[in-house]
Amino acid sequence: MVHNIHIAVLDVDIPARRLYEARGLCSAHFRTILRETATRLNETFFADKDQLEIKITPYDIRGGHYPDLYKLRGDATQNQIPVASPIDAVLITGGSPGVYEMDHSPWMQELEKFVKTVYNQYPEVRILGTCFGHQMISHALVRNPEDTVRDVWVEKCPLGREVGIYTVQLEKAFLQSFPAALGQLPEGKLRIQMFHGDRVMAVEKGTPVSLVESPPVSLPAPWVNIGSTPICPIQGLYHPGRVLSVQGHYEMDVFGMTKMCLESAPVMGWKESKLALFLEQVGDDLNEGGQDDSKAFASAVVCFLAGVEQ
Repeated sequence: MVHNIHIAVLDVDIPARRLYEARGLCSAHFRTILRETATRLNETFFADKDQLEIKITPYDIRGGHYPDLYKLRGDATQNQIPVASPIDAVLITGGSPGVYEMDHSPWMQELEKFVKTVYNQYPEVRILGTCFGHQMISHALVRNPEDTVRDVWVEKCPLGREVGIYTVQLEKAFLQSFPAALGQLPEGKLRIQMFHGDRVMAVEKGTPVSLVESPPVSLPAPWVNIGSTPICPIQGLYHPGRVLSVQGHYEMDVFGMTKMCLESAPVMGWKESKLALFLEQVGDDLNEGGQDDSKAFASAVVCFLAGVEQ
């Protein structure tokens, strides 16, 4: 038997030009990593189970191109409008905009509405996000202006950017949900490529926010923080059975991150010394020390999509 998983990937930005010329849009990057991961898991973890098959449909969000709601799994109108391959999950890609710019961004406001609609009205559809997608999910689904306990917001990180491979200390609750995928990580530490200058914050009301250390994270149940780094306390969000987001880029390798750095340097005004530092952090394909744990996290993503959670 085959377990088909249809993912609508919402492209919110264009990759670096040379990365785009070599590998296409962000949706193509996710198609590659998720299909490769499904093939690998089919030979190991799913060898005696239904075989996974990943289908990706890209959507140009800046152009106002969204999945028709009747195509989402669990829509009540599907009996009237037959759908051969209902959408099982929605994935929001990374991008350069800041979620805090939403008041001046109509396309971002439309995306927030769509995310809320999927979450509130289509419980059978899983939601994923990477980088900007993670931040959008946090703003749309976790932030609640009427919450009397905590404040949740997205901000420019006052302690600088994370570019290249960083080590995320994963939370025990998240690790325990995906033991097959993440159980072999030493001390629960995930090395993953990063490219961001924004971060999600969630703290109890009245908590002072210091530039020296991050305050304790406060999330409403059943949301779980997947892990943290010293300057970014929320490296992803996990809502069992519904949502999985991550700040890092498991879909990116050294080649892709290098192209991102080289194109961003003149735009962001990086000095040669800063660019060199970031490129060193990205690593080298020929250097074994530059390897990350993208395959492990991609395995967790595919297990999440397949509903294989502890």
